[in-house]
Amino acid sequence: MVAAAVALACLVLATVACLGYLVPTLASLRRRRESPREPTHAFTILIPAHNEELSLPATLRSLAVLDYPPELVRVCVVADNCTDGTARVAFEAGAKCLARHDVANRGKGHALAFGLDRVLRDATGVVLILDADCELTPGALRALDLTFAAGAEAAQTVVRSRNADDGSAGFVAAVGAAFDAGTAAGWDALGFALPLRGTGMAFRRDLLERIPWDAFGAVEDAEYGVRLKHAGVRVRYCAGAEVACEAPPSVSELCQQRRRWRGAGLRASKPLVLAHLTLTVGVSVACGFRLWPVALVVAFALLYLRAMCAVGITRKRFGLLLGSPVVVSRLGWVTLAGLVRRGASWDRTSRARRA
Repeated sequence: MVAAAVALACLVLATVACLGYLVPTLASLRRRRESPREPTHAFTILIPAHNEELSLPATLRSLAVLDYPPELVRVCVVADNCTDGTARVAFEAGAKCLARHDVANRGKGHALAFGLDRVLRDATGVVLILDADCELTPGALRALDLTFAAGAEAAQTVVRSRNADDGSAGFVAAVGAAFDAGTAAGWDALGFALPLRGTGMAFRRDLLERIPWDAFGAVEDAEYGVRLKHAGVRVRYCAGAEVACEAPPSVSELCQQRRRWRGAGLRASKPLVLAHLTLTVGVSVACGFRLWPVALVVAFALLYLRAMCAVGITRKRFGLLLGSPVVVSRLGWVTLAGLVRRGASWDRTSRARRA
């Protein structure tokens, strides 16, 4: 009797988690058609960069081919405590560069506060924050212009991983990003606010003036997102704007990244949800439940199959799929460890460098 009650409780929790992914994914299938318009918003693209001499050129090249009036776009790089040629790369590409030297206050949050303080002194309508190792799709600013024209104060773009073939870690990260993209679009369609992702987040000038950036922790995006939520600001999702970035190239480096991210909390941890589902299926089947756990497994399988199709399925990636349970298990353990210990410092995650 006790075992059956435990199995039932686990099934209920797993069902709630499943619906939390399934409902917004279904809602995302209904896409709104937006009429094209002449762009009106002036964008400042702010790029915090710490020793990004090798990866920054590709980022700046993607900004040079944006489908948006060039007179309405300004690119500003914050060379934050750099010891390489990051500033030189920015200058050569025609971007404005702000050099920051403050070894006592290190980290992306401080670099953003420094940059925002200076770019907001000039006329600009929207500030888009982009990491120095990310690339923006050509039509991103037009999509964001539509989002802000519709009344948004803050928006988050799609964030996709571009290195799905770099081992099981790269494949897991790419599928996870595609999974999140589907659910995020649905939550936005249902009227909910979206979390900020650190890169590809955009804010109206008056919002940044009303709620100044003062998030300096290891998860600065989550910290600022909490401030916006408390102020009643809804972060909208801009499905037409995409940022492509590279996930850490190895399992250990991916775990390092997730250790930093776990400061945002345990909610929405897909590895833990999958671990709970596995435990639930085992316990419930042993207690005589059949149809319910099978339905949950099928639902989750379809959700992940949709995400894998969005990434693209090849023979190589099918092979990488076989190694994904190990990666997911390690990520789940990293998240659980966050209950005991939270990282307090910012550590740069290694990525493959692109010139």
